[in-house]
Amino acid sequence: MPARRPPEAAAFEREFPGARWLTSRCARELEVVGGLIEGAIASVCRHYGLSHAALNALAVIEGEGQPMLTGEVAARMHITSGTVTSLLDNLERKGHIVRSSDRDDRRRVLVDITPAAQALLDEVLPAIQQVTRHVIDGIGAQRQQALLDVLDDIRRAIAELPGELPAPQPRRRPDRLTR
Repeated sequence: MPARRPPEAAAFEREFPGARWLTSRCARELEVVGGLIEGAIASVCRHYGLSHAALNALAVIEGEGQPMLTGEVAARMHITSGTVTSLLDNLERKGHIVRSSDRDDRRRVLVDITPAAQALLDEVLPAIQQVTRHVIDGIGAQRQQALLDVLDDIRRAIAELPGELPAPQPRRRPDRLTR
């Protein structure tokens, strides 16, 4: 049975011709829930003295299984070279990574995690898995798979988003919002 449309749905669609309240609500809820999950994981990271980005960098480097190029760390994390440099500087100061020159090309910098960072990951990653399991397990395996399928559809739609969309219909600002 479809959910009853709330009264604000019609007002939203009057204000934004061509838009759909349900579509907008879904996009907003994805943002909100993503932020909540990000916050829960960041809280675990902070407990261990890391930022979420620092944890991701350490996990990427550890996952490589050997020293890797700093540029590759940036590429896998989808961040700029300047951002990864700052992130790696902080990790190096804390003793979590070591940098070295590539033997084949001294201009290239390799990065590897330290044994201390590996021990830290052995604590942090299970703690994060505990949080995510607590958050997600309640919806059951079938709904988890359905969620993954929907998220995959959304990811694909974003990837296929054209560079330019037609001009949207103009907003019809309600009189009560006019200053």
